[in-house]
Amino acid sequence: MQRGEKSSIRRHMKRALVSYPDSFLFCRQVFASVVSGFFFLLILCQGNAADQKKDVPVQPDLLLKGFSPPPVIFNPGKEYDSEARKYQGILGIERAPGGRLWAVWHGGKIHEDRYNFIVAATSGDKGATWSDVKLEIDPDGDGHRRVADPCLWLDPTGKLWLFWWLNGDGLSVTMAITTENPDEENPVWSEPRALFSGVMMNKPIVTKDGEWLMPAAVWGGENSSRVMVSKDAGKTWALRGAANLPPNRRNCYEHMLVERRDGSLWMVARTAGFGTSESVSTDGGHTWTGMKDFQPHVTSRFYLGRLQSGNLLLIRHGAVTERLPGRTHLMAFLSDDDGVSWKGGLLLDERSAVSYPDATQAPDGTIHVIYDWNRLREKHILMSSFSEQEILSGTFSSPVARSRVLINQARGVNPKAGDAGSGPGLRTDEMAPALKLEPAAKLVAENGEVRALEPTARLFSDQNDLLHSLPEFFSGKHFVFSSLGRTSATCTEPGMVYVFTPRKDRNVNGAEDELLAMGFERTSEKEFFLRVQFDKKAQRDEACSVYQKFVKAGDKIPLVH
Repeated sequence: MQRGEKSSIRRHMKRALVSYPDSFLFCRQVFASVVSGFFFLLILCQGNAADQKKDVPVQPDLLLKGFSPPPVIFNPGKEYDSEARKYQGILGIERAPGGRLWAVWHGGKIHEDRYNFIVAATSGDKGATWSDVKLEIDPDGDGHRRVADPCLWLDPTGKLWLFWWLNGDGLSVTMAITTENPDEENPVWSEPRALFSGVMMNKPIVTKDGEWLMPAAVWGGENSSRVMVSKDAGKTWALRGAANLPPNRRNCYEHMLVERRDGSLWMVARTAGFGTSESVSTDGGHTWTGMKDFQPHVTSRFYLGRLQSGNLLLIRHGAVTERLPGRTHLMAFLSDDDGVSWKGGLLLDERSAVSYPDATQAPDGTIHVIYDWNRLREKHILMSSFSEQEILSGTFSSPVARSRVLINQARGVNPKAGDAGSGPGLRTDEMAPALKLEPAAKLVAENGEVRALEPTARLFSDQNDLLHSLPEFFSGKHFVFSSLGRTSATCTEPGMVYVFTPRKDRNVNGAEDELLAMGFERTSEKEFFLRVQFDKKAQRDEACSVYQKFVKAGDKIPLVH
């Protein structure tokens, strides 16, 4: 190589490293065309062993390539409210120092696409009730950029971080805002800022040395399960190191980090073909072992984190030894030996299309887990709360235990969700009597009990069917909870009784003939999907009508499901 060639190559290399400070891998691609000096430059890009242990600082001013993200909106318009959102999921949860809970997720018009935006809600009563959306992040409306994969994290100083991925039109950047008063219902948030390239959607960790380590990914390439580091409480970031997944295991990595008791770092990532893979670093995250298969698992996000007790919490689909065919049976496990073995198995939700858990823990040990259910149809954001003992016993039993708390449900109709079945669309019988909005009768059930008709309520004692939707009038009313068969109820105080069943011309197994014979009348209320059956979509022949009758004290009503 001639002296002039070396000088020219050095100048090109210097420009490349300044332009792409967050990606040493890009150097190989830049100089692959410089044939005369390619191997020489490849050696310089890889560096020697000492160079591999140097953090590569990020230059945030170069990340957005001139794009100025709009400010966060704290009074979202109707286009972002629950009635408008047609898709939602992929979420995070965190607890403020005083106990306020925050939840965040991304929504959209159809699916994961350029229309995605981020919303957040909060709870001031330990998750019993939740606000409507408190903020909205949308980079350019219907433009080509989107925001997705949000994450909430409380740092050691008590500051709450909201991270998200800005993607599209040549951008792939992790963004963030922070608030120093997260226990306020309407806190003051900072302006958005760019942190580093790639997507980050799982909580950072703080090591024994006080460093903040954050997982970040640039999907598809070599050494793309990255670890970013901050030594100044998040003011600046640098690339610490990266683990490499074999090509046949590459997916949306969504890797998570744990510092083990021996000081080593453990990385577990979502992979294709098997489920999860693991890698270990013994030098603070600079270098990592080759990724190897860890646990079989459906191709989906899981959760891994350290609890206050020192145990590890794992939330995944199914038992630790099985790979389920779908995103179902979300379960919680504990490890007291840094992930060598796992104990317990608390079933959080057995339904199909439950996914993407995230977790946080209160000082009293209560674990709060957030997840989504059916992002296109039901569009539920849900939370379960429990203790470590309940993970070991496999049952919700403590005073703090709660299951399937509804944080939010979007009610926009997704054009891609579709309705199975061959029956007609939902109908309104304009000639039928109107719904009588009169006081309801009081009933005593035989072989059952009277329960509140709450969101996601279980409908039958011997079935897993949950409430799908209701006419607004019936929200918060009560119903007879019994087996899927025959039972009866006796009226103790007169009033209206309502029964939901499909019309005979929609479903021959409905109870319309029996109800009409008992003096019930079909109302003009529009048909609706009462229940969702696990592993099935709401079928058109399941659409129910409302039947009504005024009953007197002492009247006995046989119920047919």
